[in-house]
Amino acid sequence: MKKFFTLKNMLICIGFAVLLLLVKDNFKDIWSWLGTFGDILMPFLIGFLIAYILNFPYKFFYSKVFGKVGTKRKYLLKIKKPLSVVCTYALVLAILVFLVAILVPQISENISSLVNSMPGYFEALMNNFDGFIDWVNLKFNLGLDKNNSLDELLSNMSSYFSVENLTNLFGNASSAISSIMDIVSNAYSGVYNFIMGVIISIYFLAAKDTLCRLVKRLAVAFIPIRYLPKIYEVVDITDTKCGRFLVGDIIDSALVGVMTFVIMSIFQLPYAALISVLIGITNIIPFFGPFIGAIPSAFILLLIDPWYMVLFIIIVVVIQQLDGNLFKPKIIGSQVGLSSFWVLFSVVVGGALFGLPGFILSTPIFAVIYSLVGKSVRNRINDKGKLAQEALDFEVLNYTKIAEEQKKLREQKDNQQFDKLKKMMGFDKNAGDDAGTSDNSSGGKSEKTDDTGKNQDK
Repeated sequence: MKKFFTLKNMLICIGFAVLLLLVKDNFKDIWSWLGTFGDILMPFLIGFLIAYILNFPYKFFYSKVFGKVGTKRKYLLKIKKPLSVVCTYALVLAILVFLVAILVPQISENISSLVNSMPGYFEALMNNFDGFIDWVNLKFNLGLDKNNSLDELLSNMSSYFSVENLTNLFGNASSAISSIMDIVSNAYSGVYNFIMGVIISIYFLAAKDTLCRLVKRLAVAFIPIRYLPKIYEVVDITDTKCGRFLVGDIIDSALVGVMTFVIMSIFQLPYAALISVLIGITNIIPFFGPFIGAIPSAFILLLIDPWYMVLFIIIVVVIQQLDGNLFKPKIIGSQVGLSSFWVLFSVVVGGALFGLPGFILSTPIFAVIYSLVGKSVRNRINDKGKLAQEALDFEVLNYTKIAEEQKKLREQKDNQQFDKLKKMMGFDKNAGDDAGTSDNSSGGKSEKTDDTGKNQDK
């Protein structure tokens, strides 16, 4: 306790309290400054994420494809890393060009056809609605007026899209122009950040070893040595779970999109390319992703033909079952280690706090926290010994036995403390001295008795 109340610690506590008060009084300005600082660093964050994902194919090229380069001729070692970086980005670019060449024409054709056919689809939907009303009236004798129902539905739609509602939604002309300018500005900022992120990712990937060594030097220089093993453990678990999850999730989502496109093409369902891309992109989001992509796709097919919607739902259910039980465990493995409940919990909380990035990244981040907390719990249970293990086993759980064991342990500990206290205060030494004095006095008394006996004999 004396070591805690030092001048240095007191000054640190006072400074921290003053800092908290300053943050409290200037929270809006600090938050605005953090937002500006985050916008400046956004290209670097995007570049780090791209480099982190591409590090997996980079390691494949560096260790497998060009692993023997420079073993005999040392001067070739200088081109090993640049060659791996070039091959990595060339592979990714080739995949993107292939996807764009194949999918973009079909997607644009699907969108154009959907827009042109939308009035006819709505008319067909209204006819199906009329047929449904007739079937209900015939089956249940409800007497519904399909004309009034249809007119009411159309009037509600027309009133919703009236000029007044649109004005209330978008505001006046100046605010609408301002909103459009904000959208254009955000789009330009997003494109700029992405392009700069790709360029920065090349430098990140090329200087990966140098940057990692620099971070380690900073950690060893400024962090106490006793904390370094725990920090290295956290970094290792984070890299294992997040990296494996992100790369595996992207591969798995692409596989789901390809399977959806192939099966929809086999059954000749319309808009296969558009729906497959939507399913593949949204499948990156854990738990809710399949629903987010399937619901609007099913609605589009419903406008065309209800039978198409039913067939599509069956296809999605079958693909998701195959993906969840066969493909995803093989691709991602057991690195995440979360049950369905914790996946749902992490996605809901992460999405509510951080939006789309929270939906995607919350599961691996929560898996890291879950793994660290679980390891700490296991270590604490092991430290408590056999009694804690028996308490975990509900089949052999005996509360009386546990209470007796705890009582014995407390008594043993109290006796040890009492013996230690007696030794510290010198009770054992005084007891030994008293015993010696008693023996001497008894011996003297017996000698005196013996002398008296001898005198009586005389």
